[in-house]
Amino acid sequence: MRQIPKFHKLVLPLAISAALVACGSDNKGSSAAPTTVAGASSKGIIIGGNVNAYPITDTGMVDKDISLAEPTTTAEDGSYSLTLNGNYVPGTAIYVEITAVDGTLMRCDLAKCGEKNFGDDYILASGFAMSATLPQASGSSVAVNITPLTDIASKLTLQKVAAGANPSAAAAGSNAQVASRLGITGGLIDQPIVDITSADAVNGANQAALEYNLKSAAAVSAALKASTAPSLEDAVANFVTQFSNGGIADREEANTDAVSIQELLQEALALLETVKTVEGVDENSEGVSSSKTSLTTAESTAQESTNTSPTPGEVPADAGSDGLVASKAFVKQVRDLAGAGVMSTNQEAFATQIDLASETVSADSDIVAEALGLGLHAIVGAYELYQDAPDEDKPSSIDVNGITVAISEAAGTITLSVDDNVTVAETEVALELSAADSSVINEEEPVDNTVDGTRTVSETGTATAALTVSGSAASTAVSLTINAGSFSGALSYDSQWTETETQSETGGGYSDTWDDEFTVTNIDAKLNITLAQLNSDNNVGFTGNMALKLGELTGTEVGSYSNSYSFTDWQANSNQEQYTETVTFDGFEISLSGEFSDDDGNAINASLAANIDNYSETCTQASSYSFENGGDYSYECDLNETETDYAMVSLSIVFNLDISGVDDDVKVEFNASRTGLETGQGSLKLNYGGKQLNLNYEGGNTATLSNHNGVTMTLTETEVDEETSLSGDIKHGGTAFATISDDSGAVVIRYVDGSFETVM
Repeated sequence: MRQIPKFHKLVLPLAISAALVACGSDNKGSSAAPTTVAGASSKGIIIGGNVNAYPITDTGMVDKDISLAEPTTTAEDGSYSLTLNGNYVPGTAIYVEITAVDGTLMRCDLAKCGEKNFGDDYILASGFAMSATLPQASGSSVAVNITPLTDIASKLTLQKVAAGANPSAAAAGSNAQVASRLGITGGLIDQPIVDITSADAVNGANQAALEYNLKSAAAVSAALKASTAPSLEDAVANFVTQFSNGGIADREEANTDAVSIQELLQEALALLETVKTVEGVDENSEGVSSSKTSLTTAESTAQESTNTSPTPGEVPADAGSDGLVASKAFVKQVRDLAGAGVMSTNQEAFATQIDLASETVSADSDIVAEALGLGLHAIVGAYELYQDAPDEDKPSSIDVNGITVAISEAAGTITLSVDDNVTVAETEVALELSAADSSVINEEEPVDNTVDGTRTVSETGTATAALTVSGSAASTAVSLTINAGSFSGALSYDSQWTETETQSETGGGYSDTWDDEFTVTNIDAKLNITLAQLNSDNNVGFTGNMALKLGELTGTEVGSYSNSYSFTDWQANSNQEQYTETVTFDGFEISLSGEFSDDDGNAINASLAANIDNYSETCTQASSYSFENGGDYSYECDLNETETDYAMVSLSIVFNLDISGVDDDVKVEFNASRTGLETGQGSLKLNYGGKQLNLNYEGGNTATLSNHNGVTMTLTETEVDEETSLSGDIKHGGTAFATISDDSGAVVIRYVDGSFETVM
């Protein structure tokens, strides 16, 4: 993948090391009251629901005697539009509610909705209601989408107002609070509604939008599982009540009726698998692929969390700021974070160690992982041969491809172990493996024909693997230890080979050709591992959980071998071998969650997930030897990719940083995905104290930076005649409140009120 360009005048000055100097006034500016409140309602898509808007009283009640707009109904896609009337007081909060009336339909966005299936429409129960609260209306049009998640924020808003808070401030704080706690990127009420039952909608959605809608549906799915089979409508109400009355824990120590973050994310991942079965859904689209890795990483993080107590999340201090004030607060947020943006001494040192060790660790990690795979392959092969051996003559050890597997049997369980050395990429790896095997192998009797000295053999079979595994693989640089683990999967194979042997008084020869094909499906491995760098001045290691999944892997190998020999002239002896193997796979997933540490005592907890689809690689080996020409060897591997057909890769990493000058730990989430043969996109999300700072790069020379208040900075780097210039703007609610340029030699932010800030 081509590396993302370094925006030396774009990201680093503003987000990492900027020092902003403010000049001029700090006027708020003004904006006219809007005429339109528009959005959509979904739990899933609600069709024909009644939508109305009401004010909130100072006592925390919704005044339904006063309508702020002419009521309307949602369309086939769940959308609606309200025009505010003269009852609306500018600057006040608006409670937008959807209710079920006769004939209101809901599209099922769960695996099952009572008797209805995913994607089916059904009649929504009378009395169903769901809401969202807009802090204040500004601009000519404002988006307010209604989901179970916005309903939570509305209930929190009413509680806060009843306790004495201003309705507008309470709504802004509650929306930001819920978004932060549930890991929602951006605002809560302006998130795009995606019909996850529609292939076109899913294929067109980006990661943030798809994740939001998956989480919204998953919250209800988790509530349905947590309680004693309530209706879907009751499940929505139960989750809203739980969150608004105490919040949500990262995970539970014991199963209760409450929903945890981990349970919600598990349901979101399961729901995504259902979405992928919809006809026409592109599993390799950026939104689907990136959401998979992002949700997996988040779920791993929640699983490892020590937070088992419910919490509603934090309210950012500047929640609800608007227009010019919000824009200047955004720049201050960037400036404050940049000024404090030096990791603590230990973490900075640790980051250096990780950087120094990464190349060595990653290189030999691949080698020891491959050696581990060879060891497991030998164990499975030995098991097959052991099963084929007569009961009265079971071997105690079997050699498979040069690896010796010791075998013992007790109480119906066969234990296979390896204590051997293997060589991978000219690197020697020590293997110590033990596997208790309960695999089932179904092998057809081989077809063996010999005609005129030529023997042809065909073999087919299937196997279901079920292993409990422990052991290690270690080079001089890296060791990988499986402390405990399980492995399961299915294998089918079809092998054909032909051999011919000739002999005369003066010499002879032998030739062998083969054509093998195998398929591996539904691989699922759960391992507790320790990965450690060895023999460094300050070794870096990882201890935690690893999960591996593989949807389907297909391999083919076509090859030939021949030799000739002479009894009278040994110098005429020769041999040659060549083969071509192709491996393709889909649905490869790997996740790590645990602690990274070094010998100096530095440590950081992190979760990582990666997903690879549509992968295909072909390797060719050729070797020959003769006395006259000597030996020759070649081995080449190439990815089978084109401009339109390439492997899809996505990566997600989550960790916490203790940053000097920032009161709260900063949760860092990085996501990246491949979008073309040599292109990619990525995002970086910082979450702390209820605040967000989100950096998005989608290719080219443009990046965007946004925060929890919906302020967006767009920056573009342009190169003309080897001269680089920077331009951009800062917007809130679709209105530009500042421009950015470096025409004067320094990067200057100019506000609409005439004030400016300079990036030094």
